[in-house]
Amino acid sequence: MNKFYKFAAVSALALVCAEAHAAGYQLNEYSVTNLGRSFAGVGVSGDDYSALAYNPAGMTLIKRSGVQVGSTVTQVHSKAKGEGRFAGQKTDMDFLIPLPSAFGQYNVDDKLFLGAGIYVPFGLATRYGHDSFVANGPTGARKSELEVIDFNLSAAYKLNSNLSLGASAIFRRITGSLTSNLMGGMGYSDFKVKGYTGTFNVGAMYEFNENARIGLSYRHKSIQKTSGKHYISIPAMGMNEKYHSASDPELPASIILSGYFKTAPKWATTATVKYTLWHRFGIFPGKSTWPARRNLDVPYRWKDAWNVALGEDYYLNNNWTLRAGVAYDQSPSRSNTYRTNRIPDSDRVWLSLGASYAKDNYQVDFGFAHLFFAHGKTKNSPSGDVDAKYHSYSNMLGLNFQYKF
Repeated sequence: MNKFYKFAAVSALALVCAEAHAAGYQLNEYSVTNLGRSFAGVGVSGDDYSALAYNPAGMTLIKRSGVQVGSTVTQVHSKAKGEGRFAGQKTDMDFLIPLPSAFGQYNVDDKLFLGAGIYVPFGLATRYGHDSFVANGPTGARKSELEVIDFNLSAAYKLNSNLSLGASAIFRRITGSLTSNLMGGMGYSDFKVKGYTGTFNVGAMYEFNENARIGLSYRHKSIQKTSGKHYISIPAMGMNEKYHSASDPELPASIILSGYFKTAPKWATTATVKYTLWHRFGIFPGKSTWPARRNLDVPYRWKDAWNVALGEDYYLNNNWTLRAGVAYDQSPSRSNTYRTNRIPDSDRVWLSLGASYAKDNYQVDFGFAHLFFAHGKTKNSPSGDVDAKYHSYSNMLGLNFQYKF
């Protein structure tokens, strides 16, 4: 019982302290251990407590209760070059975003496992200069932020030596902000919302033997009911007003199939295929009581997307594990017409390296990834987005600490 009190106290502290900010839209970056292998084998790798966020059945792989806290710092870098009537104009984005996470697990016995976690499954951040051609285009896209935080309670049960089942109840918090220039930068619009909802995650894992296993999980969609304030400020006209705002976006369901295969005493291969059902994300809804523009809906027409990852672990000795990975991450935005300046997303390739050092009750994990983005374009947008071509990349550097009771 003393182990349970330690678990509860440390987990509660970690969860309260992990205030998260995210870049991108759908995120995997809640495990530094998995970052080192491009998130191949998530949920079934058995070497950190983040399994409950990917496949809760994988909690049965760790035989000791414990906690972990970590953070990945993401560099967002993008260069936009104007096209059409904005040809010759340029603007850059380059900033850092921290992505903290925290997890805890309590093993009731050798059959029943309980866990909790906090992490960021979706997020967005784009920031253009006040005087950039994008911010002063028809949509005035100056700054965009979306943050979704999952508070996760999970349980897993080991039915027999081969099969484990798990489920998670997820309490989800969303905040969003869209800042736009008005009248060529003479004023601004700041659309803010926040809200809460719930969803769930279920998973199963089958172990062929101690060196080979596969897992399948499903995370259900959620429809966010949000509301907030819409601020309009145009000093030259003496306008400084506040209106009501609302948005009810649907965040997609996803399916993950992962595998772990120890192919030699010192080598293990991991793999993951993830399918995200973005096809229902046709419109990002936005409503305001501002008389000048009550309907702020933006058409996206996104498609379902695949992520495929392959990783390799090398067990150097009793303390050190080295790892590497590669992944292809397909963008749901596959039309120049419906790609936006706020989310200029495109396909990307991951290359990752990582390492873990374990001794006694603790483990320290390091991870680094570089993301190569395909060039993306916005062109002839029905929403009035500026025609531009984007050259982007991202770097991620993570540090994680685990402690077993």
